[in-house]
Amino acid sequence: MAFGFMKLSIVITFLLIFIGLLLNLYSAQNQLLFVVINSWLPISILWIAITTVGDGAVADCIFYLFFRGRSDVLAKGLVGGTAALIASQGLKKVFSIPRPEHTEGFKNDFHLLTESMAVTNFSMSSGHTVVKFISGVLLLWYLKLSAWRKIFLIAAMIAVAISRVALGVHWPADVLVGAGVGMLIAVGCVLLPSNINNKGGLLVVHLLYLPFLLMLIYNYFL
Repeated sequence: MAFGFMKLSIVITFLLIFIGLLLNLYSAQNQLLFVVINSWLPISILWIAITTVGDGAVADCIFYLFFRGRSDVLAKGLVGGTAALIASQGLKKVFSIPRPEHTEGFKNDFHLLTESMAVTNFSMSSGHTVVKFISGVLLLWYLKLSAWRKIFLIAAMIAVAISRVALGVHWPADVLVGAGVGMLIAVGCVLLPSNINNKGGLLVVHLLYLPFLLMLIYNYFL
């Protein structure tokens, strides 16, 4: 069962990345799909609420609540979060693809439902999507969930990805690649050995989640 899930995850991972990169090559189709998705329910509060779940600080705090009794899984989550930051920022620098609002020649009217971003804040890939798919796959792997809860979790992962397009800050290609990269990192985290036997190591793992709580409080409550 577990091995089958792992194989399926790997197949989906590379399929998402391939489709995302292919769509990026066909800019007209990428832009058309963007306009279609962006025109759905242009309600900022709805999509901002959904996209918040993919924010790094929020996602890590939620992850901690689920696995506060599993230091081994928490350690994998920290590795995944670090890898997400490196991969997301690295891909942005490698591809240097402008966001929709800064794309020359893209004259379609669309809904930008959040604050404008700097020209140098590139688009490929979606960091929120990377983060959500890492945490989502790890939750699917380590939690014993009913079929309905698994469906709800997968739907939440997809909703976060869609929200990035609905808000007008990412192209569809960005979120497809982000989803694939997130799944790839999650699979790597599952395969990592993480036996933490000493009390000092256990304490450090838990303390490393404290900055995420402070970031969440600062970003959303101050």
